[in-house]
Amino acid sequence: MKRIKNRKRHFRINNPLGFSLFCATVILIIGLIVGLVFFFTSGAFKEMLRCFNAKLQDDGTSDTRTGEQESPTPEVTEQPSATPTESSEQTPDVGTPASETPTPPAIEPETPQPGQSGAKDPNAPLSGITIGLDPTRDGSSKYKKEGQFNLDFANKLAEYLEYKGATVVITRDNNTKSYSNPNRAKTIKDANCDIALRLMCNHISAKSTGCYVQAPKKNKEFGLGLISAYASATGIRLQAGKSNGFESKNDEVASKCGCPCVLLVMGNWENKNDRATIEDEEVQKKIMEAIYEEILKQTQK
Repeated sequence: MKRIKNRKRHFRINNPLGFSLFCATVILIIGLIVGLVFFFTSGAFKEMLRCFNAKLQDDGTSDTRTGEQESPTPEVTEQPSATPTESSEQTPDVGTPASETPTPPAIEPETPQPGQSGAKDPNAPLSGITIGLDPTRDGSSKYKKEGQFNLDFANKLAEYLEYKGATVVITRDNNTKSYSNPNRAKTIKDANCDIALRLMCNHISAKSTGCYVQAPKKNKEFGLGLISAYASATGIRLQAGKSNGFESKNDEVASKCGCPCVLLVMGNWENKNDRATIEDEEVQKKIMEAIYEEILKQTQK
């Protein structure tokens, strides 16, 4: 009897299809292994765990907040602070005397310049002196514009002389009606003026320029001092043909006003340079200072 031996079985791939399936399976397994290794070693796995944990925390917080909403917390009223605020420090209690507020030092008014209003000069150099001012021309004459200028300047000069302590009388107060020389002289005399000054401009050829004074011989010293100071203040030259800018003439006002009187011819109104000079406000201040200094000199003798 023939004995049958058990044969060992071996895995064999005897056809192409089986070999192909085998290779595909191996590749798939290797790809799966590589994918798992990459997944666990990269940050994707850690990010997934972090998101999962955050989701669990959010779920727990939502539950807690839901519970808090169901049991509302009573509203807390803010209690006043024991520390005094700025307003409480500034407001004293009833019956507490208010703190003394320091009084600021008095500000002394500035000394006004010529042509500016203000209190009298504390020293009042012209105190007790009465001055007559006669702005010549008026609105009834052909020199209406010059007459208005003379009146305006006389008012400015009066204001400055009053600041220096003088009492000033002006012979006319408007430029619309006629004022005769006798009436002007009477106004000055009735006021018992100590000194008088008449103001006017010349009307000659537009090419001519110059200033001068006209007065009786007995007032020559006053006239010469005044025209010298005036020419220095304005820069206008002395009128040609006049002796040092002085013309001796005893006009009706000067002869009847009862005090030393000088007529100041400030320049030629028809000359544009002379006119621009005397209309300049800064020059007018210098003119007023010059007139004041000369009047002071004459009245302090």
